[in-house]
Amino acid sequence: MLEDVARAALRRSGGDREWRFRTDPPWTYAAPDGAATRPQGWKLHVAATPLSAPVVLARVARVLGRRGCPFKYAADLEELARLVARDQDRGSVGKFVTVYPPTDAEAAEIAEELHEATRGLPGAPILSDRVYRPGSLVHYRFGVFSAPSELDNDGSYASRLTAPDGTRVPDERNAWYSPPDWAECPFESGREPARTAPPQAVLLAGRFVVREAIRHGAKGGVFLAEDRESGRTVVIKQARPHLGAGLDGTDERDRLRHEARMLDVFGPLDVTARKVLLFEQDGNVFLAQEHIEGGALAGWEPDAGDRAGDLLGALRGLAELVGVVHEQGHVLRDLTPNNVIMTGDGGCRLIDLEMAAVPGTVVGRAFTPGYAAPEQVNAPTYAPAPGVAADLYAFGAIVLFAATGCQPPHLKDRPAGARSWDERVETTVRVAVSGDPLATALSPLMLGLLRERPDQRWDLPRVRDFLAALDPAAPGPAARHRLETADQDRLLHDGLAFTLRTMTPGTAERPSARLWPSTGFGLTADPCAVQYGSAGVIALWTALLDGDALAQDVRPALTDALREAAGWTARRLERERRPSPGLYFGRAGIAVALHDAGRLLDDEGLRSTGVELGLGLPVGWPNPDICHGAAGTGLALLHLWRATGDARFRDLADACADGLLKAARRTDEGGVSWPVPAGFDSKLAGADHYGFAHGVAGVAAYLLAAGTALGRGDCVETAVTAGETLLRAAERHGEGVWWAEGPSGGSKLPHWCNGSSGVGTFLVRLYAATGDRRFREAAHGAAMAVRDTRHASGTAACHGLAGDGQFLLDMAALLDEPAYHELAEDLAASLWARAVLRDGLLVVPDELGGEHVSVAWNTGLAGPLDFLHRLRHGGPRRWMAEQAGQA
Repeated sequence: MLEDVARAALRRSGGDREWRFRTDPPWTYAAPDGAATRPQGWKLHVAATPLSAPVVLARVARVLGRRGCPFKYAADLEELARLVARDQDRGSVGKFVTVYPPTDAEAAEIAEELHEATRGLPGAPILSDRVYRPGSLVHYRFGVFSAPSELDNDGSYASRLTAPDGTRVPDERNAWYSPPDWAECPFESGREPARTAPPQAVLLAGRFVVREAIRHGAKGGVFLAEDRESGRTVVIKQARPHLGAGLDGTDERDRLRHEARMLDVFGPLDVTARKVLLFEQDGNVFLAQEHIEGGALAGWEPDAGDRAGDLLGALRGLAELVGVVHEQGHVLRDLTPNNVIMTGDGGCRLIDLEMAAVPGTVVGRAFTPGYAAPEQVNAPTYAPAPGVAADLYAFGAIVLFAATGCQPPHLKDRPAGARSWDERVETTVRVAVSGDPLATALSPLMLGLLRERPDQRWDLPRVRDFLAALDPAAPGPAARHRLETADQDRLLHDGLAFTLRTMTPGTAERPSARLWPSTGFGLTADPCAVQYGSAGVIALWTALLDGDALAQDVRPALTDALREAAGWTARRLERERRPSPGLYFGRAGIAVALHDAGRLLDDEGLRSTGVELGLGLPVGWPNPDICHGAAGTGLALLHLWRATGDARFRDLADACADGLLKAARRTDEGGVSWPVPAGFDSKLAGADHYGFAHGVAGVAAYLLAAGTALGRGDCVETAVTAGETLLRAAERHGEGVWWAEGPSGGSKLPHWCNGSSGVGTFLVRLYAATGDRRFREAAHGAAMAVRDTRHASGTAACHGLAGDGQFLLDMAALLDEPAYHELAEDLAASLWARAVLRDGLLVVPDELGGEHVSVAWNTGLAGPLDFLHRLRHGGPRRWMAEQAGQA
């Protein structure tokens, strides 16, 4: 529809040009024949809502048609709805039309014409830009127009700006106006400098002094503020105009006003916070409300000494709150662990009641995946609000999460109907409660509430009776669920078939070409590298073909596909410069994958390509880490030395170790770290981490491997110092051992990239080399952290079950302890519970946790498949430079 609008407006513009249209979702591009686009300059953005979009586009196209100026716009109203959605990235929000003026002088003229043409029409604010005039839909920023994307030091494609001195600099897409200092602004409103720092204090409604931002979002911020009238701390929620705009004419401001009405109803009943004031300021709507002391159920941990009593008490209290809401004739529609606040007195309150409604009233579809009943998920965009059974489904999902840490199922099979929803829920619950007496005792409640049909769910009186009857002192026995080897084999077989089915070679010459569809950050990542690209899948296929576990009828097709994928990758390498030498994001991993594939296929060309690529790797690089830098290069060099016997690789690995020893930063406490230099052209510049992907554990793992292989005591000594550093940084919680991101703190994760399993991957090897039991004990604690968080973890190798499972297999192999292999089997069961059907194939979703199944090694399907193969058939861990028979 929008393309018809644009074409019609261009015909009426009075110009005699022929226009070309090209749709590449989410955008449609329009340009007159012969038009040239500058590499960079001042671009214009025009905002709209789904209701105003056709009018805005028609008026904009009329102006640009007369001017012969290229532009792009959201391909359809669904794409525009995403651009103005509450959860849109703040740097992209609101940009319905992008205009590429031929010159900066013309940019100012076109901005004025577009402003006049769209005056008075509604549109969302564009946070990355400066508004042309107060109240205008037209905004501007300096940025890339058509400069080609190029691979940067981080292994990602980026379009860069060229400064007057020829320096190439990033095109920063911030959530605030941030033009380069050297870009002279042609707009009158741009003469004043942009604010680069927030004011010291913000006063709202003449009485609320903002003290702290709880979070920022496209729809607006949430803040803690001091109320000057009462002296109390309040929470203030902001709703920007036209954010979340729908075809019914409502937006986030309407939803915030509705939430204020819900506070009037439920605040006096102690269900939620009490309203303080609803007010408007500068076109925004704000809601000030009572600040409830406590933390969200999503991050709450019952007392370890009385877990059962605390959890049952919380669930009983939550059931009472839900009952009050239903007694008042409302349904919450968004009951989630993030919307339940656990108060210090053991009670709980509800927050964020903006979706509460009277059942049967027409509402816009909105839900939180996993906590929304099927009737909510499958409802039309506008439909009658569901009955109270929708909240009961959400209550069951909260019980599952609170008792096990497991996120409830929400991904759809395709095509639908291959499995019943109740069957999938039963699988998830069976895996999640395995070995846990309290969770097992609660499982009838979970199953009774998470039924697909609303009329089959338990009602609230039955929920209350069940919880009242449950004895926290004697929850009962718990069986341990075991995933059958046939089920493990099906995940491996179906996943392998999916990688074959979804490969689309095309041409390696197209800049956007990829062998497999990608998601998330993979859309801008190197299509040849291990992390998101072809090298990881090539390595997986090579490993499968190199053993005897693969069925004979699969081998011919897989061999042909391997040859095609490796050839595609080699051709792609010829046309692009790749600065990153790293193992996962750069050339080192590609070199290993192509060499090993060439050896297996007896293809001297591929093998030689891998060798030459490896010999060309720099042994000195500013980033010292595994993923992007020198330590990853070193692991590849050790692998290629062992695989080829070529002493040149040994010498390069030796030199690489020298460089890392020189780069080590010694601390006053006798520790060591390898920060990325602050001046390096990288998003990781200045990073100082403990983890495996980017920090101490990964660099030290290479030095330990190099010291052992090359007979270098200095490398082993530094690896031991790194181990001591990690022991000092370890934090124990229960049986688990955790590490912050780095010496400056940060989140504590259980994963390979930055957390327990990655640090443990190094420490267990350090124990094997030194016999120091402190390293073994810390590695065991890391394994317990992995065990305890398996239900809450994602699926991928980088930060999920596949990478964590590889670490557990390392523990089993290096310590000769089968118990760790059993824990790895539990992680495989979690993968089974997450798997979805895609045209008859049962496959594991990727790192995003959404509907996508991608195949990349560290973020998609290849990593889980390699873990499952090693779980079933043993062998060394890929990318660790270890020989057969080692972990």
